[in-house]
Amino acid sequence: MHDRDDREGWPQMDYPCEWGYRVIAGQESHIRLAVQQAFGGHPVRLGEVRRSTGGRWCSMSVDTTVQSDEERLTFFEKLRHAAGIRLVL
Repeated sequence: MHDRDDREGWPQMDYPCEWGYRVIAGQESHIRLAVQQAFGGHPVRLGEVRRSTGGRWCSMSVDTTVQSDEERLTFFEKLRHAAGIRLVL
């Protein structure tokens, strides 16, 4: 399936496709809970936890297959609004 994107400068994407998010939070537990809440039973692959030198931040990659632009953005918004999450890339 091909999602047509008329926004100038935005790439057109073919779905389904692999998509990755980088989630940054103060604690690993916040990331794990946010992933569970955002994705439910949708299969994801979690990367290794990376911690800042001072230990104030940690990040984790979250990879999955998305079926549409809407699904990709919905996961992003759910992660972004989850408690304890500082940033989602």
